[in-house]
Amino acid sequence: MELPVVQASNLIKSASYSWINNVYRGSIPESVVDDTDKTDVLITEYVNEPAYYANQTFKGWQIGVELQIFYAKDTNINFQDVEITIAKLFNLDGWQIEQSKNRIKDPDTKQWCKVFYFVKDIKGGL
Repeated sequence: MELPVVQASNLIKSASYSWINNVYRGSIPESVVDDTDKTDVLITEYVNEPAYYANQTFKGWQIGVELQIFYAKDTNINFQDVEITIAKLFNLDGWQIEQSKNRIKDPDTKQWCKVFYFVKDIKGGL
């Protein structure tokens, strides 16, 4: 089974959103940290643990990712629409929205940022 960040990254890439310039797993490379001209998505592991205990053993596994969207500084993207689209994409793939944080504006870069926490339950076949 692929790691949660790989699954989430592949899901985002498969949708081919024109407004996303880069998808990163784990961390954003130092060489592009200060690039505010592009909309980047960062996916990190949030949870990866056994679940659904019965008869002294686990019957499933829960995986989760933190997905951060760093919007290009000068963009005309409708944040609300694209965030709903991302949430629907994950939901259709069996992920649940654990948390959806409010958008914040980074005081240094002046970029808007949105954070989601998605979780997925894997049952059977473990």
